[in-house]
Amino acid sequence: MKKILLTAFAAATVTVASAQNSAVNSAILNHKNGVLDKAQTDIDKAIQHDKTKDKAKTWFYRGVIYQDMIGNPIYGKLANENTPMVVLESFDKTVALDGKDGEFGKLVPERRQMLYGQVLNQAVEFHNNQEWDKAIEKYELASKVDPTDTTAVMYAAYASTAKQDYPQAIKFYDKLIEIGHKTEDVYKNKVQLQQAIEASDDAVMSTLSAGLKEHPNSVYLMQEELKYYLKNDRGDEAMAKLENAIKADSKNASLYAVLGNLQERKNNLEGATASYKKAIEIDPNNFDAYYNLGVLEYNKGSEVNNKAAKMDYATYQKKGKALEAQAKKHYQDSLPYFLKALEVQPNDQATMSTLVKVYTRLGNKAEADKYSKKLNQ
Repeated sequence: MKKILLTAFAAATVTVASAQNSAVNSAILNHKNGVLDKAQTDIDKAIQHDKTKDKAKTWFYRGVIYQDMIGNPIYGKLANENTPMVVLESFDKTVALDGKDGEFGKLVPERRQMLYGQVLNQAVEFHNNQEWDKAIEKYELASKVDPTDTTAVMYAAYASTAKQDYPQAIKFYDKLIEIGHKTEDVYKNKVQLQQAIEASDDAVMSTLSAGLKEHPNSVYLMQEELKYYLKNDRGDEAMAKLENAIKADSKNASLYAVLGNLQERKNNLEGATASYKKAIEIDPNNFDAYYNLGVLEYNKGSEVNNKAAKMDYATYQKKGKALEAQAKKHYQDSLPYFLKALEVQPNDQATMSTLVKVYTRLGNKAEADKYSKKLNQ
């Protein structure tokens, strides 16, 4: 009698398990036939039952069914804000149960990549509509789907900046650096955000130092670092650092351009001029050197003009015209440098704006108007 009861119990167990496996199979069949609402109902039942809730197959198809509802023209309304998270959870559980090389685990990477694209598209749509919080949320989810991809993290930083949440943007730039995306712009943007929130000098200089290790020829990073050296009365240290760098790389035009900038800040205008010209000698297309040489000459003209403007009438009658001619000579001398700088960087707004001023000083209204129009295009 006991033997019969045990057999009957075993049969009942098989029947129950078979029924639940049938729910999984029914979900798969309905999915294959494109009936996603019925597939969802079936898989939701299977995911709750003790006999199928710990099977990789159940979790994998749960992810597939929910994923294929996203953007579906008929069943897309069944998806909601949490659907991508359900999909990601399902695929993570699949790998946890099956391993990355299991029957279903090995199918997950392709599906995750598809999910990444879906979530990123949602994020971009929110971004374009300037719904920053929703965009950032989706960018963060996309980053969870593919932790090695940098696009979502970068755009999350852009969205946070647009939202004016600068501390959050800095965290995203830190994450980019952490995952190996160490471009010059990442460090540049982080520095500018740190400056915007008035971070400590030590914090900014730490970022600059890290950036220069990755990009030792970055003029921007070098110049910003020099500002902080000078601000903290470390000008001699900055000069020594630059001179050592030049000894190690004497053909580096950027180093001479930065040296000229530092010499200019220390009011060594003769030395600055020589350094800028050395930079041009090494690199005939060094924008910073041309522009800064132009500024040096322009400023000399302005100083002479200011002297003339402060003269009393009698003194001006004697010396004013000569000073104005001297100033005009400096403005004329600045012109070739600015024109060459614009040739190197044809769209540079600062150079065009300066050319308007130079031509105005020289009384050349036609050229001043030409560059003024370019500025407004």
